[in-house]
Amino acid sequence: MHNPLPQSSATAQGRSLSFLAGRLPRFELRLSRRTCLYAGLYLLVFLGAWLRIDQILQFNPVDHIWSDPQRHWEQGTEPLRNDPMALTDPVLYQIYIGVLGKLTFKDPLLVAFYTALLSLFTPWIWYRFLRELQPSKAVALAGWAALALLPSWVAIYSYFMQETLLLPLLGAALYASWRCRRKQTLRSFLLMAFLWALAGLTRGIAIPLAAVTCCWLWLEQGDKLRKAGYSAVLLALLLGPLTVRSYQQLHIFAPYGNGKLVSLYTRSGKQKININYEREGAKWGYWFASPATGEHPLEPLSDWTTARHGSVKVDIDLDRGGEDWRKAMEENPMSFSKYLWITRENLVYLFFGASWPDNNRAYPLHRVNIQMRWLWAPLTLLLIGATAVYWRRLRGKWLLPVLLTTWILVQGLLPIAVNEGRYRKPGEGLLLAQAVLLLGTFVGSRRRTEYNGSRDDD
Repeated sequence: MHNPLPQSSATAQGRSLSFLAGRLPRFELRLSRRTCLYAGLYLLVFLGAWLRIDQILQFNPVDHIWSDPQRHWEQGTEPLRNDPMALTDPVLYQIYIGVLGKLTFKDPLLVAFYTALLSLFTPWIWYRFLRELQPSKAVALAGWAALALLPSWVAIYSYFMQETLLLPLLGAALYASWRCRRKQTLRSFLLMAFLWALAGLTRGIAIPLAAVTCCWLWLEQGDKLRKAGYSAVLLALLLGPLTVRSYQQLHIFAPYGNGKLVSLYTRSGKQKININYEREGAKWGYWFASPATGEHPLEPLSDWTTARHGSVKVDIDLDRGGEDWRKAMEENPMSFSKYLWITRENLVYLFFGASWPDNNRAYPLHRVNIQMRWLWAPLTLLLIGATAVYWRRLRGKWLLPVLLTTWILVQGLLPIAVNEGRYRKPGEGLLLAQAVLLLGTFVGSRRRTEYNGSRDDD
């Protein structure tokens, strides 16, 4: 005999069916919108990939071997060079160029193939970082599309410049850092330390970012003794031989390359530096001037340009170790007034300078790149304000804002180099990542509010 449901159960079941019937059209609409959103984002990623490949095929790096790209190519393809300039730059990009040269024998098609792989890898590995950074896949995909299409990050791969290796390594180090934050294992910590070390061996700006990240995660995680011990061994294996190498050739400890030349040039306040080296009777002479000192970064709004003028002349006997370097630093002291105008110029060139050498107005993408320099200063101020507003909602996700602040302080306020637009590229990635973090936080908060609201309505 059929037993009917109790009245209360039947009523509850009726309400449930009524609720599902009312929510179904809304769910289908959301599903349709979500499908269209993902389709559009993946289309943008595909267009970015096509643009990157097309740019390298049209403007192959082997067609632009002059000035700095020539220096990097020659240092990499002549691995036994031990002249002072070869020991000035960090070593990893030279190793990369050496491997590239050996694999391709400078054949344009092969160079384009490997360079395109590196270019495509760059926004993808940053996407992996953005997926670790916040929970929304759609927001991370939007970040991938933005980085894939970013002219500044596309055009640079037509040149043999250190940024072409720094950007993917920085993305990999950030991905490994947030992965380590999630897993909190010894293995993930060592992977993070290894990738940060590689980034630092490509460009020195990664070193302070690495110090902040590794110390932050080490302090907030357990198993501190083993992580510190194994990391110290790892860094000793990487940097120890390079320290010996630099001391043998330069008689100073410089595993990351000799940054004294750039530091001296910056604090001199001059437009050009002429430097003569001597070592065991051999002599070398170089001159250097930043391309930023020949441009007007605020045009057409202003014809303002650098106050740097003249040349500084330096003689360095490498057999004397750091003695001649100290003497040259004392002859070019950094007064407070000099620091102020150098820092002011550095900030202007960092945020408004055109990125060299990818600023050739004969190329359409380069022209877009030049105009996009107006974006970064307003975006920085906007993100600083938004971060302050959403500070509590970030719920402990403060490491990225701290890294962005560290980059601004080190690259913008410390007189470590004469800034130019090219030095902005790592910051562009950090700024877009911060935008993704804030957007993901906003989307997550909105979804929680809608969910709680729908429960209250029920």
